[in-house]
Amino acid sequence: MSFPSSFTLCDNVLRINSIGHPEIKKSDGFIFALNGHFMLHDGGKYGTDCLEHLLALREAAGVEVLHFDWIISHFHVDHVGAPLENVVRDPRFAIDRIIMPPVNALPEGMIHVSREFTREIMEVVRDFHPNAEVTVIPFYSDCKKTFFYNFGGTEIEILPADTDWAAPELLRKIATKYFCTEDVFFRKVQMYVVNISSIWLIIRHGGKKLVFTGDSPKRTRFMTDEGFDRMVALYGDKIAKPDLFKWPHHGQAEDEADVAVHDLIDPDYILTTCPDEGASVTYAKSFPDFRARFVNSCTEDVIITVPEEGEMSVEGGTWGVNQGEYFVLDIPGKKVQSPAASDILASRE
Repeated sequence: MSFPSSFTLCDNVLRINSIGHPEIKKSDGFIFALNGHFMLHDGGKYGTDCLEHLLALREAAGVEVLHFDWIISHFHVDHVGAPLENVVRDPRFAIDRIIMPPVNALPEGMIHVSREFTREIMEVVRDFHPNAEVTVIPFYSDCKKTFFYNFGGTEIEILPADTDWAAPELLRKIATKYFCTEDVFFRKVQMYVVNISSIWLIIRHGGKKLVFTGDSPKRTRFMTDEGFDRMVALYGDKIAKPDLFKWPHHGQAEDEADVAVHDLIDPDYILTTCPDEGASVTYAKSFPDFRARFVNSCTEDVIITVPEEGEMSVEGGTWGVNQGEYFVLDIPGKKVQSPAASDILASRE
């Protein structure tokens, strides 16, 4: 594949490639470039083409070894699987810095993906990237602060997750309130704990603000204390009115962040990364007068360009909810049912 050669320019233009993955569901991978500096945010699921994108970037940069930083939102395979599969041990790459969330304190017997992925990453650093700087972002409840990272001369603010939901009383709350079960070992409960531990990024450049949310969940529209709600409560003044906002948990149909995104965040562009119509349809039907523009990078790359001066551009992907219409991606064997606008509005009263 070819990679835009413009990504290698030192012209104070921030460029972001949201990697499309044909036939892969729910996969987040973003490549950032600014003034000769490169960063991978998450990377995508096993079997995706993160490697091909980075190799093409290496070729465009004309270097023997491509140096980049790696920021991990949380430890799920659809976010870190591809780099661990075939990038981090490849001698054509050098990782200069890794920023990642902490290990969840899940009880023994649960699925400790955060612990296992952290162990693998530290082994990779020891064996392949001994000079890499590793930063673990603590929970906000432990540090009471955000963190700043200079990337190519611009500022990235890292927002820690509010707390570790692996505590027994919080596990019970997740099980009973969000999954209607007394079984705290229910697989989705354990997966939820890792999602809710996502760190968020705020990128400020050229007078623009872009927010990347990891997988902080918002399963139910009317609950006010889910992972997404807590992040908005903590950082609402920082994340409000962004130029681009990555919908939490990919924008899939089972998540319901429409009211919060519209009323509290109000972005210009909304990026989704899963092959269903959920977020865009619900948003458009809940708010017929919406102004945001939706773009989906599930199957096609999206290129975001933010100059030091001038307008931000968003190109590629699949566009939706344009002038009151919404897109429906053609997924063989799958039909997404969208609630009627009257049902949504009635349930909000």
